[in-house]
Amino acid sequence: MDNLDNSGWQTKLRSAACDLINCEFPEKGEIEIYGSQDEVTISVTEKGLSGNMQTNAAAFEAWALVLLCHCQVKHIKIGLVSGVENLAGRHVERFLYRLHRFHELFPGRIEPDAKLRNSARALDETVRRVLNQPSDRVPIEEERDGRFAAISDPSKNVSESDLEKALEWSRPFSEKFTLNKVMRQWPVGLFTARVARGNEIFPGGKSAIDLIGISDDRLVLFELKTHLNRSAGAISELLFYASVMRDAIRGEFQFEQQALPKNCVVTRDDILGCSNVRAVLIAQRMHPLIQNPAIFQELNAAAALAPHWRDKPVTFETAQIKNIPTNPDEDFSF
Repeated sequence: MDNLDNSGWQTKLRSAACDLINCEFPEKGEIEIYGSQDEVTISVTEKGLSGNMQTNAAAFEAWALVLLCHCQVKHIKIGLVSGVENLAGRHVERFLYRLHRFHELFPGRIEPDAKLRNSARALDETVRRVLNQPSDRVPIEEERDGRFAAISDPSKNVSESDLEKALEWSRPFSEKFTLNKVMRQWPVGLFTARVARGNEIFPGGKSAIDLIGISDDRLVLFELKTHLNRSAGAISELLFYASVMRDAIRGEFQFEQQALPKNCVVTRDDILGCSNVRAVLIAQRMHPLIQNPAIFQELNAAAALAPHWRDKPVTFETAQIKNIPTNPDEDFSF
């Protein structure tokens, strides 16, 4: 097979299955994809390093999985475009961490560029790496009516934040995923030694998992999307959050040892008491590449087989919100 660029792989993807006929690969200026079915090179641009993980430019894991699952690519090398490898900082550190964990899942099929191996500060065991914790919360019992009124208001565009707040209270949501506890916005800022300005390893100390819950000894985390946000890059976000929380459970990352925040239903001790992780992408409508089951089947097969992921297992899945309440007295259905 001849070497293909982004547009060539898009053509091949669209011919792979009828439900993928309208799927698009990102432009070369966002992320560079080039090679044959034997080997493809994915090069992340400066735009991808600094962008939100769900964007086309940043979501290298999602596009690599598309190539593996739908285009039958055998081997993928992942690196940075020329010149970008000389950059430093928190965006680069997050990329290096993600790349290493992704390589662990697919050790024979995903290969980091040689210049990037063993270079992630987040994986330096000689350094104490600390996660921040949630801030104080208002008791959710005081906010139930307002939360459901916000998502059932026909004059309002419902945001992810609105949905999070309502789901945190929703009984059908907790029952669907057998949650003993649930809360929204668990942060995933990583720091060196202690949580302080200047000690950041990853960008955005305010970066957070949309919803997190405890189901006996299982940690359940949720990446939530509205019907207006159907990016394939949600896969990359889910992988990152699952990796970070798994590393917390494994003791690779520590939680800051300060007084527990007020009214936080889930605590660091709840998380550290878990033995496995269930990572759920939840939405009303999914991107066709996510709705097609191939990628999540491949992720779960890899997680079950990867030697470095067996001690604290992770499973990946999707869940559909079938109904959003249309008045404050209703609830969600799944």
